Amino acid sequence: MSNLALIKKMIQPTLDEQTLDIIIKAKPKDKEILARTIFGEAANQGEEGMIAVGNVILNRYRSNLPKYKTKDFEGIKSVILKPYAFTVYNDKKDENYNRMMSATKENESYAKALDIAEKLLTGKLKDNTDGATHYFNPDEADPYWKDSPLMTPLKKIGNHSFYLEAN
Repeated sequence: MSNLALIKKMIQPTLDEQTLDIIIKAKPKDKEILARTIFGEAANQGEEGMIAVGNVILNRYRSNLPKYKTKDFEGIKSVILKPYAFTVYNDKKDENYNRMMSATKENESYAKALDIAEKLLTGKLKDNTDGATHYFNPDEADPYWKDSPLMTPLKKIGNHSFYLEAN
């Protein structure tokens, strides 16, 4: 193993270690809030798009960036409910917010989001975003952060463009 590979291995845990961390620390409510956020943000993006949004949330959870860890940090829930982190939570009077919060397992897309959340939290789905910590729909938004030198564009899945913020 080269010195660079050894250093990378020491600095960043393997996916298995990261997944194990999530499995150990995930709380029962994490699955529900993760599923609702996936549903609210990406129900119209197909399965790959829904998986991608879930992965962004978990990538933020695993990130070493202090902005994702607040003094009242409660894991995945804190990542999701951080103000302005996910558009679906910005306006509680919005139709999409109400649709997300009232969804039940009888809704096919919400049932799919629950299944995806379960699989993400138990390590049964791999990260399809290459580590993305941010995403947006360029047809609906032009976020200030996308042009930051700290952001690296990674890929497009569905209508969303995915970016990685440097540590």
